[in-house]
Amino acid sequence: MLKSYNPALDSGKCHVVEATYMVSDAKIIVRLPVGEGHVGLEALQNSGVLGSDWVSDLDDFGEFIDIKLEGIKRLSYNDDLDSLNVFLDNGAIIDIAGDYISDYLVKVEIVEVKEGAVLL
Repeated sequence: MLKSYNPALDSGKCHVVEATYMVSDAKIIVRLPVGEGHVGLEALQNSGVLGSDWVSDLDDFGEFIDIKLEGIKRLSYNDDLDSLNVFLDNGAIIDIAGDYISDYLVKVEIVEVKEGAVLL
């Protein structure tokens, strides 16, 4: 969470955006860097977390270094169907079409601003 933010001073710096998706009572928390030059709402819109862009980065084990899972065993992405399978801790499996992942978005915010490139 940011303690202060000044778009004029933070312009040209790399922003890290965090989005939280809720599936049932479980959470998918995605953190992605946004390139230099984007501030405020533009940084949020260009982050890729608002759409389904991040799901295609999942590896074969349903893990991604910038994704934190709460109440979820794993995620599985089917590129052919553009579908995300969410395996909940309670054994349920929820299938989400890639175009509809934003329906599960409950929070998005800029959590960090740094000079230069950010490696998460």
